[in-house]
Amino acid sequence: MVTTIIGCDIFREELQWVLARHPELNVNPKWLKAGLHNDLNLLEKSLNEAFDSCHDASDLRLMLGIGCLPQMPEIAKERNIALLPVKNCMEALLGPEKLRELEQNRTMVITPSWLRKTWFAPDGLRMILGWDNVDFRQSFGRYDRILILDPGFMPITDEELLEAFEIIEVPLEVEPLDLNQFEKFVTEFLA
Repeated sequence: MVTTIIGCDIFREELQWVLARHPELNVNPKWLKAGLHNDLNLLEKSLNEAFDSCHDASDLRLMLGIGCLPQMPEIAKERNIALLPVKNCMEALLGPEKLRELEQNRTMVITPSWLRKTWFAPDGLRMILGWDNVDFRQSFGRYDRILILDPGFMPITDEELLEAFEIIEVPLEVEPLDLNQFEKFVTEFLA
């Protein structure tokens, strides 16, 4: 049986990595644009469109955080769809304890996909919310640092780091992301 996943594009590379390691998981992913959680109406509309396009799926699952849309648990329950039991994508990648540990001392934890698909993508926050550089600084200025956990699929470049720093004016650090936690989590979720 094929499992259809409606998921946030922020997970694409990481999920593809897991699925390549587990060919027994027969998965058909349908991707929602990353960053839609910044416009709840747009996220809900996109979710409903995705549900409509998957009306014949016998096993449908949601790979979005519960915190991405306040009514996400109710939507999943109404439609009898399994939902990731995590607050957001970083919690799915790391687990809640590790995420809390890394977020200490006013640290924001992201992946390269956040920069590429959400923050600075042509159809990202600049389009979704109409942000300019001042909006980025005001929104992220409360952090002392931004920690980018990079799984290494397409490593973050020095140019991307410099561009991000010039826009948000918060120091960025890069550390490798071990996907073992995510692999375990996803395989259990899809079992």
